[in-house]
Amino acid sequence: MLFRYYESDFLKTKHSSIRAAHLFIPIVAALIFSAYYSYAPWDDYVKVDIYYQVIGMALPFLIGVFCAIISEQEQSAGCFQMMLMTSKKVIPFLSKLLLLLIFCAGALFLASVIFGAIFLLGLHGKVVGNVFYLLAALVLLCSSVPLYLLHLYLSFRWNKGVSIGLGIVESVLSALFLTGLGDSIWKYIPLAWPARTVSTFLAAYNGESLACAELKQVACIGIFVVAAGTLTYLCWAYRWEGTRTAD
Repeated sequence: MLFRYYESDFLKTKHSSIRAAHLFIPIVAALIFSAYYSYAPWDDYVKVDIYYQVIGMALPFLIGVFCAIISEQEQSAGCFQMMLMTSKKVIPFLSKLLLLLIFCAGALFLASVIFGAIFLLGLHGKVVGNVFYLLAALVLLCSSVPLYLLHLYLSFRWNKGVSIGLGIVESVLSALFLTGLGDSIWKYIPLAWPARTVSTFLAAYNGESLACAELKQVACIGIFVVAAGTLTYLCWAYRWEGTRTAD
């Protein structure tokens, strides 16, 4: 049943901007940064770090937008009738979460592979090996799961304006958590995880023991948050009775 819902949700995105955005944005981002880095005076470590930090800062806003689009599609296609009529309400919500995570994974790996290939072969960057770029995309994906759970809830429970508005605020705050203000508390704030975790992973990949310890700590916290968030999300979905998502 989950596969049928996923297939249906995937077909619904054929006429939306979601597919194009997940293909266009990572390619453009990788090319723009690669072009700028061809003459930027920074060292290789800073270049890689800033690239992934920017992606991490953009993720909360993009997640808010994409979750809002998914909700808007269902509202426009009969005011959520298909979701409300099913006997297992959690299945459509799981399907939409899975769809967005797969799209996110594809976009992140695309952005990482393109940038990594250009940086290693075209710009002759030596600070990290080619495996790092795949692992960095995986780190970004895993650290984004709590945000998808939150924004899907907001989009279906309230409206698209709430999801997008909060996404903007989260992106701004994630930038602040990259400064010294977030050094001691970022591990407990999920909105800071995409940008801060991938930056910490880069440091750990280069052998910094403190960064390794921080990664282990945030991984333990993240597993708990994702488990609790998924359970809460599914319990809410089971009791969901529809809402109006118009602004």
